[in-house]
Amino acid sequence: MSGPKCTTYRVDEALTAAALRAAAEDAAVREATRRREEAARQAALRAAAARDAAVRAVKSRNARIAALAVSLDGFEQQYGAAVSVRPLEPLRIDAQSTSQLEDWCAEADRALAAAERELREQAARALAASLFADVAGYTAGRRPVGAAELFADRPEPSGVVVSESSDEAAREELEQTLTRVLSRLLPDCGQGDRADARLAAARVAEAATLDEARTWLTETRLRVQRANSAAEARRRDADEAIGFLHDLENAPVADVDPVRALLAEVAAGRLALDEPLRRRVAGCRAAAEAEAEQRYVVNTVTDALTDLGYQVSQGFETLTVTDGALRLSRSEWPEHAVNLVVDQQGGQMRTAVVRTAAGSGDDDAHIDVEREEQWCQDFDELRGRLARAGLSTDVLVAVPPGEVPVPLAASPAASSTRARPRYRERDR
Repeated sequence: MSGPKCTTYRVDEALTAAALRAAAEDAAVREATRRREEAARQAALRAAAARDAAVRAVKSRNARIAALAVSLDGFEQQYGAAVSVRPLEPLRIDAQSTSQLEDWCAEADRALAAAERELREQAARALAASLFADVAGYTAGRRPVGAAELFADRPEPSGVVVSESSDEAAREELEQTLTRVLSRLLPDCGQGDRADARLAAARVAEAATLDEARTWLTETRLRVQRANSAAEARRRDADEAIGFLHDLENAPVADVDPVRALLAEVAAGRLALDEPLRRRVAGCRAAAEAEAEQRYVVNTVTDALTDLGYQVSQGFETLTVTDGALRLSRSEWPEHAVNLVVDQQGGQMRTAVVRTAAGSGDDDAHIDVEREEQWCQDFDELRGRLARAGLSTDVLVAVPPGEVPVPLAASPAASSTRARPRYRERDR
């Protein structure tokens, strides 16, 4: 069956969107696919996936560093010298290897945890001190309490422990307990949630009795928990938005710019990732994944045909079913070519041998059949190569050679052929 053909194709489900992007853009993946080196191809895909994950992780840490810097600036303005946490530097992704990116993320996690803890403790001490500063007679003769003792890992009392020696000692214990509660307040809590917690903490300091202070201390704990829950939800939204921005970073999708702008607001913690935005993101990601799949199919078919000795006309990268047929030629075929259409929406490839010049001899029909039979052999080889690259095919229609006259097709207006594209190198 070597005349006109209609063949369906399916992309292996194991090829994720990230893998398809890597296969289309990464030199090692594409070259291993072209050379039919399956082990090398799988290794290159794993390396590309690892780098993609590392880049995502760096972007997530950079966003957390930016959020911490905003919180630090706000606390410094509010408490002055009482807050002195060294800001962290984000990483600019350039030529680092994947392992270097992973190592930086691990170090950034440790530094972020330490800086956030220090900022929470400093802000809590400053707030508690300011709330108790006006309590009459309270500050006189106090024993200074260091951070190591104040934030020691010990069970927190269910209520305030009253010292038998004096009310002043009970007040000191009260401030320390309140400081430990406030130190749990995440630095990126919203202003409204932070104000609610501060209001409850103020009522602790202003309480006329220790029983009243205990009641407001419990309320402060609850408000801190609610504030942290809201902050953690914003962090999850922000981290998810960063992943979406990564997926859509270079996606040539219509109307993607407004979606990117909204996602940037979510990543900065200024907007919630609500369902309407999620639906818009899902539409853009689906379009981006379809485009990545199309590029993968195009590149895989192009490389295989080039290796089989065909010259591929320019314009294949942007070919759609409405653009007409792709022209495949061979140096030893002066009067013949192959038209090929990739229909992504239908998941089909349609091919046919055509004449590029009218015949002038009695052997024209015989030569037509020879060209169709040669294309049949090459097409079988093409299908095998596509299968090894994760593209399975099924022939729906195949017309026997000579059954249908080979049509005369006009030569393309621009008959130039494309060279093998230069691959984009990546450091590992």
